[in-house]
Amino acid sequence: MLTIQRDILIRFSVAVGILALAGSVSGALSVEEQVKKLAARYAQVEDQLARSVRYASRDDKGNSEQACFNGADDLIKLAVESHDGDVRELTEYFALDFDNDYDGMFMLVRKETPAPDGGVQVEESRKYFGEEKNGGNGVLIRELRKSARFKPGEPTDTVRTPNVTVDLTKKVNQPTEEQLREMLNAPTKMAEELRKGAPEFDPSAKIKGDSDNYRVIHGSASPDGRFAIALGFARESIDWDALYDKETESYNAESEEDIRNYVVDLAQKKLLGQTGAGWIGTRRRYNHPECVVTWSADSSFFVQLLANKWASDDCVAGKIASGPKFVGDVNLLKTLSPKIYAFVKRRFDPEEGGALSFYNEKVTNDGAVEMKAYEYTPSGERKGETNFAVSVRLQLRETPKGLSIEAVNMRRLPKER
Repeated sequence: MLTIQRDILIRFSVAVGILALAGSVSGALSVEEQVKKLAARYAQVEDQLARSVRYASRDDKGNSEQACFNGADDLIKLAVESHDGDVRELTEYFALDFDNDYDGMFMLVRKETPAPDGGVQVEESRKYFGEEKNGGNGVLIRELRKSARFKPGEPTDTVRTPNVTVDLTKKVNQPTEEQLREMLNAPTKMAEELRKGAPEFDPSAKIKGDSDNYRVIHGSASPDGRFAIALGFARESIDWDALYDKETESYNAESEEDIRNYVVDLAQKKLLGQTGAGWIGTRRRYNHPECVVTWSADSSFFVQLLANKWASDDCVAGKIASGPKFVGDVNLLKTLSPKIYAFVKRRFDPEEGGALSFYNEKVTNDGAVEMKAYEYTPSGERKGETNFAVSVRLQLRETPKGLSIEAVNMRRLPKER
C-alpha cells in the first residue's frame, strides 16, 4: 500500500540521481538547466506532500494509485503501485507544471523482483521529458537506468548504484509518438479519475476562513505551496455559481467591474492583501490573455504578470513577510514603462501607457527582479516585428509605506526573441 511516508529511500535516490545528472552533463546546457529545474521542483514537491490534498484508490491485491494536489488545486505528484504475484512496480510522476507537462516532467519506474536465493533484483528507470535543442517540447531528453541485486535482508537502496545513461540517439531507445503521448498524459488522466471520489486526506477541510470571498487561480501557488493568488471582488457577497463557466470549467469574471486579485494563505484560507492586478478568472490562460506568477525560491516575493498577445495588460510585484503578513504591492508596468521608453529614446504617452510585453526571468529571495521588455508592432505591414527590446533588473525594497522599486538597471537587447 502506497503512502506519503513510504519509499523514503527511493525518493532520496531519485533526488540524488537528478542532481548527479545535472552535475555530470557537459556541453548540453539546455538539458542541464532543465534537469536542475526538475531537481528543484522535486525538492519543493516533497516538502509540501505532508500538507497536500490526497486522492487514492486501492484494491485487495495491493495495487494503488495516489494523486497529490496543493492548496491551489494543482496536481503536484502522482504515484502508482502495482503487484504481479511477488513482483512490485512503483511509478512516480512529477512535473514543473502538470497543466503544461510537455515543458518538463520526470517519471520514475522501479521494479522489484524476488530472487531465488531470497534476495531482490531491482531495476529502475528515470525518464526526463522537456525541450530539445531544435525547440520541440514534450520529448524524452534523458533516461538513466539502474540495476542492482540485493542479498536477503539487505536494504534495497540504490543510491550507491551507478546510473547508466541511455543512448537516445538510437531510435530503438526513443519512445514512439503514441508511447510518448501516453506517458505525458497518464498522470492527469489518472488524477482526474481519482478526483471523482472524495479525498482520503485534506488538511484544511475543516477550515473556512475567507473561502467564500475568493477562488484560487490555477498555477499561481508559491514554491512551498503555502500561498497563491486568487480571484475576488470588492463586493461583500459573491454568487460564485453564477460566475462558473462550464465550457472552460473555471470561474470567469470577465464582465465584472469590481475584480480584485488577492494573496491567500492557503493553509488558513485567509486573504492577506490585494496584489493590485485584476486577472479575470481561475484558469491561468484564456486564449491569448495569461496570468503568469513568478515567485522567489523562498516564497517571499512574487511578480504577477497579465500577459497578452501584443502587450502586457498589467504587471505587479508583492512581498509576504513572516506572520504571514502582506507587506504591499507595487505596479511594475506603470512604474517601468516611462523609464524604458526614456531609456530607448522613444516617445511615451502617459495616457496610452505604452505597449510593452514583459517576460519574467527571475525573482530572488532578496527581492531582485530580472525581466525583459519588448515592444511589438501589432498591425500593418510590419505586424509582429520587434521595435525594441530591453533587459531590466530592479530591486524591490520594503519601506514604512510598503513596497518600492529601487536600483533600476537596463540594457538594450537584440530585437530577435
